[in-house]
Amino acid sequence: MAKKEVKKEIIETIPEPIPEITPENLVESDQEIEDLSGLPKRDLFRINEVADYFSVSDRTIRLWIAHGHFQIEKLRGTIWVPRSSILKFRLRSRVI
Repeated sequence: MAKKEVKKEIIETIPEPIPEITPENLVESDQEIEDLSGLPKRDLFRINEVADYFSVSDRTIRLWIAHGHFQIEKLRGTIWVPRSSILKFRLRSRVI
């Protein structure tokens, strides 16, 4: 009989499931994301600027681009990362 009582106690102490947390739940609006980002008010950023923003090397940003984490635009031989791509990556990689 002791086993049944122990199982009942274990079941009673299991907490309710935590609701799924998504980026939409974390912020009120796109404007709030931009206000908290700390990025200058520009549409495109060079690789070295993105690297400085995330405090990583240029090589790391190039690897993230190769793995599809950022969308890019090439203009006159220069790779540019759109602001929206940086903000989306920041939200996806956010640790809670």
